[in-house]
Amino acid sequence: MRRFLLGLILLALLFGSPYAAVFLNRAMGPWSATGIEQDGSVTQFTFDPNMPPPDFVPMFPGASIVQSSRVVSKAAPSGVGFLELAVHGSAEEVRDFYQAHLLAAGFAVDDLGLQGLNPATAAYLGMEGTLVGKRLATDDVLTIQIRDEEGILFRSRLLQLNWRKLSEWPAGQPRP
Repeated sequence: MRRFLLGLILLALLFGSPYAAVFLNRAMGPWSATGIEQDGSVTQFTFDPNMPPPDFVPMFPGASIVQSSRVVSKAAPSGVGFLELAVHGSAEEVRDFYQAHLLAAGFAVDDLGLQGLNPATAAYLGMEGTLVGKRLATDDVLTIQIRDEEGILFRSRLLQLNWRKLSEWPAGQPRP
């Protein structure tokens, strides 16, 4: 176990934490959990790097899937999907790729930048930017968080994508 953990640390330092997470998630394999909410409803969580995203979620060229997960609950019966990708490319390349592909798929795209964070806070949190795509015709919303590059030997960056039905957006939360 000690060698495994040291290997993960070395992998994170040399190639970035996204690749250490790829290795760790592959070692753990797929798993799921069930939660019972206060009102007695059931929430189902599924984690599986091999779970395919919906057709409208574009994959950045050369991306490696770090983890894919899905949550289905009473409040979000259509499910909320999450996809984490390890990618190589500048923040601008990532932003341009997702803007172009989402616009071509009929999404309205908003570039939220650093979401009001000052540059020092964004750097501390590892944020490079956020995009939100909304397609009212299908009630879909897709959020893409672009993280900083990591790794000494081989630079990589983490992309965190999540999607859901806009009509199932949590009450009291600001809508994109």
